Amino acid sequence: MQLIQADSIHQTMQFPPLIASLRQSFAGDFGMPARQLLPLTAGQPEALALLPAWDEKVIGCKLFTYFPQNPAQGKERLHAKIMLFCRHSGEPLALLDGTSITLWRTAAISALAGSYLANPAASTLVLFGTGKLAPYLVKAYASIRQLDDVYIVGRDPAKAQQLAASLQAELQTERPALRIQAAERSACLLQKADIICCATAATEPLFPADWVQPGTLVDALGNHHANCSEIDTQLVVDGLLYVDSRANCLNEAGEILLPLQAEKIQPHHIRAELAELCRNDSLCWQADRIQVFKAVGTALADLAAARLMLEFP
Repeated sequence: MQLIQADSIHQTMQFPPLIASLRQSFAGDFGMPARQLLPLTAGQPEALALLPAWDEKVIGCKLFTYFPQNPAQGKERLHAKIMLFCRHSGEPLALLDGTSITLWRTAAISALAGSYLANPAASTLVLFGTGKLAPYLVKAYASIRQLDDVYIVGRDPAKAQQLAASLQAELQTERPALRIQAAERSACLLQKADIICCATAATEPLFPADWVQPGTLVDALGNHHANCSEIDTQLVVDGLLYVDSRANCLNEAGEILLPLQAEKIQPHHIRAELAELCRNDSLCWQADRIQVFKAVGTALADLAAARLMLEFP
């Protein structure tokens, strides 16, 4: 059985093959029971989560622990591992670091959705968020669209500037024409965006809906709480709504649950989930409408990314 650590994953993984692997997995046959979030103590936030999935080759389960008080002790909130088994014999194949896989697959899922829902000529990305996921999102989107400009918006302007400078230097050789800079949120900024990616811990909308132009893709992946939203509800009500998983989003995505509870939309407002987009495999972007993609994460994405690590030479 292989033991694959974070360093190996970061050194080996690349977005083009990862996005292709995710596309294949979501288009194929798979099993994905509802994930389980198990409180460790009643009334306390500490939890253990289990995310199982399988396809024709492998069975997988990601397990992660959530201890929100850990940063005060110099430790990470989340610790994750992914276990893979052979689909045909049940034999253990590998144990992989789950935290690094999650970073890569989360960004790749956004890019995969964007390959169907973003303007084919998209040139401008506005990214809200400066956390660990931010650089992966920039690189993932740059792998599916010929971006000219990336604007990074964060609560801490200095952190946004630092991230922009770091990414500019890192991508200079590969994408010398790509301009990456920090920016402040404004109507002017968002009105020139082709893709707006929201990857924050915000509990209130980051910008008003009327700042967004038709033809824009709004990718919302930061919030995982049922009682709040990082984007304006009107975007969901008026836009073309797509999700990574109906079951997961209708269980925990406030972006969808809040307008459902307010009876502003119905469940059928969701036009398709990611598997349907991949099986249809055609551009769904509409120039006269705002596209909204909401993702909360799926076990199948973890499975596909982990399986890909076994296939690299």
